[in-house]
Amino acid sequence: MGPPPTVEEGKRTVEIRKTRRAGLAALAALGLLAAGYGTASAGTGVRPAEAGQERPEAGQQKERDEAADDFESTLELSDGRKVHVRLVEGTGAQERHTTAGSDKWSKWQTLYKTESDRCQGVDLQEKDGTVSLIADFGRFCYDGEPPMESIAGVGTEDLTEWDIDITEGFDGWEDSSITSEGSKVLFVYNSDFGLYTLRWDQSEGFSEIDEPEEQ
Repeated sequence: MGPPPTVEEGKRTVEIRKTRRAGLAALAALGLLAAGYGTASAGTGVRPAEAGQERPEAGQQKERDEAADDFESTLELSDGRKVHVRLVEGTGAQERHTTAGSDKWSKWQTLYKTESDRCQGVDLQEKDGTVSLIADFGRFCYDGEPPMESIAGVGTEDLTEWDIDITEGFDGWEDSSITSEGSKVLFVYNSDFGLYTLRWDQSEGFSEIDEPEEQ
């Protein structure tokens, strides 16, 4: 394989419109531990599978303020650093981070540009300094419509550069798993057709999506 794809090169289109089964996807990820993938510390934020959950009623300002967390997530890494990812309407996915022991954030950098609506949920996980990101965008996605642009991202070292893969027309990655040394990441989605996986390798970047065999 060549070098990690750019955002444009990493775009894929997969036609899947089935009900999410996040629990099964998590079990599938655990089943792949034998292949060398380890569990990671979970980030904050609403899981993508909960995109259709009820929104706060109008007039409930406090609940609306709390709902802002639906579109961002902050994770403290094992070495004391912090990473913060937010989905910005009309802009896309942005990231900032701190150094260990510091409260000073870096400037926001845009990991993926899009004018599509934000989906609820930003998932961050980390192992040995490698951070995985799952997020989605799509028209009316915050109201429960399925995503149209699904992000799988990996940040390493000082987090100034990220590998980003975009899949279009896809229901979104449900979970990720990182090897204990942080050199590989596995993204999973379990559909009614079977398990879809996307692998990231430190030396090779993102692979092609492994799709279930036709029955």
